[in-house]
Amino acid sequence: MKWPKKVADTIRERSGGICEGCGKAPAINMHHRRYASRQGKSEVGNGMHLCGMGNASGCHQIAHSSEGHELGWSVNSWDNPLHVPALRRGVLVWLTNDGRNPDVGQEVPF
Repeated sequence: MKWPKKVADTIRERSGGICEGCGKAPAINMHHRRYASRQGKSEVGNGMHLCGMGNASGCHQIAHSSEGHELGWSVNSWDNPLHVPALRRGVLVWLTNDGRNPDVGQEVPF
């Protein structure tokens, strides 16, 4: 699924081109936390910029596994990704539609 340019640009800016999962490798894939096949929207708070080719390697592969679900990199079809924190480079954060990523300990208006 193609991401709207403004959304993709905001996610790329947030990532700085480095994987938002491991924080070590170049980010090359936009990932829907609530999968597009599960009616996940192409919104900043539903996206992560991850390393790996397709969903066959790197953090993108992990995002499509049970571990990815535990990390908040993937969410259930009934979940709102804005209400599910994600482990981003070792810190549990809220991924918001405005591109901020406050720590879970900080208050975030939904």
